[in-house]
Amino acid sequence: MERESILLIHTITGIIIFISGLLQILLKKGGKIHKILGNVYLYSWFVVLISGAYLGGFLITIVGIFGFYFALTGSRIGKLKNSGITIFEKSTFIFGGLLAIVMLGYAINLFIKGSKSYWIIFAVFGGIFTFVTVQDIFKYVLLKPLKKQIYGQLDWYFEHFTRMFISFIAATTAFVSIQDLFGNTTMNFIMPTIIGTIMIFFSTKFYKKKLNIEK
Repeated sequence: MERESILLIHTITGIIIFISGLLQILLKKGGKIHKILGNVYLYSWFVVLISGAYLGGFLITIVGIFGFYFALTGSRIGKLKNSGITIFEKSTFIFGGLLAIVMLGYAINLFIKGSKSYWIIFAVFGGIFTFVTVQDIFKYVLLKPLKKQIYGQLDWYFEHFTRMFISFIAATTAFVSIQDLFGNTTMNFIMPTIIGTIMIFFSTKFYKKKLNIEK
């Protein structure tokens, strides 16, 4: 009975994440509605992470942590904008970096053991996670960015929506995997990432043009 109740909560909050995330993508950015949807999205992610860790295995838990990291940091960067990062964000970036290393280490372990597909999944997600968290730590913790701030005062804006987009990809990935949409474990985990990356690319181009940023 307890497991069934948690499964119901997990399912409902998963639907809320998808709907609120989709509305954030489609509706006008900024304003009260966007902020409310953002909070609903973030808190729902936290519930999904906890309930998913209880219900699922290590793989689902890792995907949950991956998605929640981007939702949390994306939300905080959006709220703080250019006002600076607090100790909370710095701790989150460091913790995320440690988890990214764990993911890559697990991928190597699975490869050595002869895993046919799961090592690829962990390697892809672990690679993306490591790439982002290393840059986060250098930029926000060590204050030595590895790349220049190409959007100036609007850098936070692009970082905010990109991170929220990535968290939405993670949520979609979990759904596709559970439903076995592509009939293949690796494809279920990789395809949403490929499609989502293409969407981020065109979204970035759209907002650069809208905000008149020639970069």
